[in-house]
Amino acid sequence: MSPPASLPPPAPAGTPLADLLESGTFAPPAPAPPPPTPAAILSAWSHLRSAAPSPAAALAALETLHLHRRSLRLSSAHLELLLPLLPLHPRLVSPLLATCPRLLPNYSLPFASLPLAPRLLLLGALATAKTSKNSTSNGSSGSPSTGNLGSDHGGDDPVVAVSRILENMEQASETSDGIDHLALAGICHALACADELHFGRILVSLVRICGRIGDVGVAVRVLKLVDWLVSGFVESRRMRKVQVLFEVISPEKCESEGYVLFPAVMAACGGLRALRVASVRHRLDFAPRLKEAPERTIRFAARRAAVEGRPDDDQRRVLLQCVALGLTQCGPVASNDSVLRCVLMALLEELLPLPRLLRISVKSPDGNSAELAKNQVMQHQDSVLFKEAGPVTWVLCNQYSFADEKTKDYVETRVCEYAQELYHHLRAAVLLHQAKRNGLLAEIDKIAEAAFFMIVSFAAEVAKHRLDANSSGGFQPEVAVRILVEFSCVEHLRRLRLPEYTEAIRRAVVVNQDNAAASALFVESMPSCAELTTKPDLLTLDGTRYICYTDEVQTSRILFYLRVMPTCINLIPTHLIRDKLSPVIFLYIQHSNEKITRAVHSVMVSFLSSGNDTDQDDRVALKEQLAFDYIRRSLEAYPGVTPFDGLASGVAALVRHLPAKSPAILFCIHSLVVKAKDLCSTAMIQDRSLWRSWEESTEPCKKILDLLLRLIFLADIQSFSYLLKELAEFVTSLPKEGQDVLLDDMHAHVAESDDVVRKPVLVSWLQSLSYISSQADVRESRNNAKNARSAGGVELSLNRTIARL
Repeated sequence: MSPPASLPPPAPAGTPLADLLESGTFAPPAPAPPPPTPAAILSAWSHLRSAAPSPAAALAALETLHLHRRSLRLSSAHLELLLPLLPLHPRLVSPLLATCPRLLPNYSLPFASLPLAPRLLLLGALATAKTSKNSTSNGSSGSPSTGNLGSDHGGDDPVVAVSRILENMEQASETSDGIDHLALAGICHALACADELHFGRILVSLVRICGRIGDVGVAVRVLKLVDWLVSGFVESRRMRKVQVLFEVISPEKCESEGYVLFPAVMAACGGLRALRVASVRHRLDFAPRLKEAPERTIRFAARRAAVEGRPDDDQRRVLLQCVALGLTQCGPVASNDSVLRCVLMALLEELLPLPRLLRISVKSPDGNSAELAKNQVMQHQDSVLFKEAGPVTWVLCNQYSFADEKTKDYVETRVCEYAQELYHHLRAAVLLHQAKRNGLLAEIDKIAEAAFFMIVSFAAEVAKHRLDANSSGGFQPEVAVRILVEFSCVEHLRRLRLPEYTEAIRRAVVVNQDNAAASALFVESMPSCAELTTKPDLLTLDGTRYICYTDEVQTSRILFYLRVMPTCINLIPTHLIRDKLSPVIFLYIQHSNEKITRAVHSVMVSFLSSGNDTDQDDRVALKEQLAFDYIRRSLEAYPGVTPFDGLASGVAALVRHLPAKSPAILFCIHSLVVKAKDLCSTAMIQDRSLWRSWEESTEPCKKILDLLLRLIFLADIQSFSYLLKELAEFVTSLPKEGQDVLLDDMHAHVAESDDVVRKPVLVSWLQSLSYISSQADVRESRNNAKNARSAGGVELSLNRTIARL
């Protein structure tokens, strides 16, 4: 989707016009095949010379010659061989004959038996031959013979014949389908050779006929045709014909004649392209009025497309498509609100209609909708509309950069609405089709990737113009929120982080960090817990219970929010954290996806570490309130889905930033000790050598105990004694082997510490704990039956010692 550096290069000069117009897309003509071997050409001619060639052999020979027509040099003998085949195989023979128009005037052509397209192509070739002979006849006033054109073509003038054919087609009530690339090539040659009168008449008829066909492929060929014509007129200095062309497609003429506008706008784009290429290639400086003429037609058509008709109006849809496609070929045009709106509508509704395709895929429960949607998706991928989505995005960004503030706001809102609609429909489609493996999602992904690039490219342009410190519109927090909302909606489609994506995110986050209003808007834009636990409106699950954890598109969106949230947590009001953010945190804290659980812990750490002078008391109270649920739900899912790093950072933040001897801190310590007991009991059953390999162990129980030892130096001094009491009770509950291992660990931690306040207390505490452990060992070694009373006394003594500790 990178913007083109300049106009696309024109077709090679040696490309025949019929080949240039063959494709209904903007792809350049296919390169000529390598020259045929003499044996291939001789074989083809020999098949045609045989006394009675079979139809299949003749067709194969003609296909060989037609494939290599650019490298053939036909002679009179060749034409004598091909002419009898002209009525039989006009689609192959006519392009061959048209490559050598100098030979055609000497032969009588059976026009009456030919279809329309080959007939027009040969008439155009004859017109070219006539013009060429006139130009080399040293001023001779006589007109050379152009062959027998037949009485239905108005005498011997091919241009008049083409004009009459088109006028008859124009007057016919039925829609003509004969205007293909061969017919257009013949018409274009006739236009190049016609005088002003016939030039205007042929052009008017062509615009009306193409408008009646209503096909984008024909419209693309019209642009190529006019580009070729105007380029030739400029090189031959026949600028009066260029003026006549622009007069025929002017807004006044379009309105008075009631043209269907899309051929006119494509002709305008083709003419504008030719002028701009010629101005660069030949260093020509055209009059501003000449270049302004086609731009007026483009603006007129864009205004009509943007305001007229219903969304399902076919003529309006084709006009939208043609304005957008034409602008990708003619280079930048003057900024205009109508042009910008038209390009936006074309991009969202026609070039990237992903919401509509997704809606079709979930519309019918009978299963046919998936196949129908897949066919439509594949058909759209092959169309010129989809292939030009990138250049049209560049046109959109270019027009946006020069728009006024009101129009910019409108376009931003429409793109944001498109992203949200895409999210809702993609969510339903993925849930419905992911398990079916019907190939639909793989095909949709190709269009979805283009939609993602479009949104990112446009957001980067918005950020550059509206989130800059020196922007003319001043500070606008809602713009930053729009960008973040768009990115959250398409997060599921992100495969890599583009530079435009990173820059737009950076600018939007900087705005959030500096403005409380933007931060509040961002949190409010996040889906509520009720929305997250409800299935999409479009989806029918046939009685199956909806589980939000299986909703990958929704999970990706929430993951985006959770990753951005820590950057602005200080500015988020307490009531929004309590009512909007905390339910989402506790909904996803036990999610099976580690990415999102890590993000949840990161948000909790940032919140527990945050401070806000405006509502400090409320924030502290909320921290204490949320800490209980946070610890409980985290430990419930450990070691299953809770990542230890996230849990450890959350516990450390809780102990550091809550008030001294907070009930939440005491609850956290107690819960960790209880969890450690449970994990150790399980680990000792599963591994009898647990304590012998404790140093190298990666068991969850060792991680929890290491965290408890870290808390000795983190907990406030008022919670410190409670922590030591809980640890002492835990250590004395272990077998002797476990007590010795943990005591060694504790001695090492205390020895390495440089905390001059806590170290003396810890040394005394460890000595007492070691004594209790040794007494327990003595007690266990005695004969229980003989010294039962004495053992009870020791038990009581131990309990008293622990209590003192």
